[in-house]
Amino acid sequence: MSIIVAALVTLSFICVFSFTYSVTYNNMIDTLKARTDSIYSFIEGKIDKSTFKSINLADDASSDQYLETKQQLETVRESTGVRYLYTAKQADDGSLIYVVDGLPSDSDDFRHPGDEIEGEIVSELERALADERVYPTDIKDTGWGYVFVSYYPIHENGQVIGAIGIEFDADAQYRAFQMVRIGTPLIGIVFGLAAIVIARFLFRRISNPAFKDLANTDYLTSFKNRNAFDLDLSNWEDGAEALQGVFVVDLDRLKNVNDDYGHSFGDEYICAAADALGQTFGPEDIVYRIGGDEFAILCSTLDDDRASSVIASLQSAASSMQLGHGARLSLSVGYAIRRDGETISDVVRRADISMYEMKREHHERCARAPRQTGID
Repeated sequence: MSIIVAALVTLSFICVFSFTYSVTYNNMIDTLKARTDSIYSFIEGKIDKSTFKSINLADDASSDQYLETKQQLETVRESTGVRYLYTAKQADDGSLIYVVDGLPSDSDDFRHPGDEIEGEIVSELERALADERVYPTDIKDTGWGYVFVSYYPIHENGQVIGAIGIEFDADAQYRAFQMVRIGTPLIGIVFGLAAIVIARFLFRRISNPAFKDLANTDYLTSFKNRNAFDLDLSNWEDGAEALQGVFVVDLDRLKNVNDDYGHSFGDEYICAAADALGQTFGPEDIVYRIGGDEFAILCSTLDDDRASSVIASLQSAASSMQLGHGARLSLSVGYAIRRDGETISDVVRRADISMYEMKREHHERCARAPRQTGID
């Protein structure tokens, strides 16, 4: 009987692993797609599209148009964590060339205007120039790391005039799923053997509703997690009750905190943000941690007056948090109020764009301000 129980547990574990891995991996890809979509929507509305006509050669890099657009791309790249951001077009001779590169000019990977596009990405850019949004189906293994790369068309008066490439560093996501792929079968074997002696205890835990709730709870903040967020969005979309608004909150400079003081202090930084959110939002609002440094709040009631009051209260709560190393909690906040007939996913996307706008303003303000002691 113990052998049968162990075999059933192991088989079930393998089936659940296969299904969960597939769903979560696809969810990760969809999340990265949504992130690049938000950046693309912002850039297409802001970028100086005349550069696609006037910038052709390396000598054009001294023009005001080029310098202004390059500064804009650098700002977006740094504020959103994008690894590589550039525009491209088809030259008069039919070749594909770089227009404006968002990397610093002294970077080894920097490309000058007029430099020819590398052969391995020509096909993707050609599809983008044919008015197609080009997404990868998987995280790409390159010689310099694991990346997620998307290509988008840039339009003017309904016509495609160029393309933009957006590349995210995906080392962490890839390695996490590698660990899951290798470690999970080993854990399954251990649990199968353990089931021989603790089968009764194991079945009790699986059938415990409180145990199941852990699947929808973020262990660090005790808020709902990304899985719960996706499920609740679907329920809001299908239900009769209407969601009125969404906030998206992002922790500024969490990567710097982790790099400078370690992930333990980074967790403290995240928990401080969670405390500020808990002080600001009421029981009628639902708070989720949807990423390492990102939170979302679904609101059944929201208007512009309440949104302004909430943002002021949240920033006040954040500034009052006491952290070590002279750190100050900094948050970028965006919100969107649902319009008639608008889908929930579109509301979330607009809130995300609004948050990135505040993050960009934070970055510009910090760039102008003198360096302070601790984490600014």
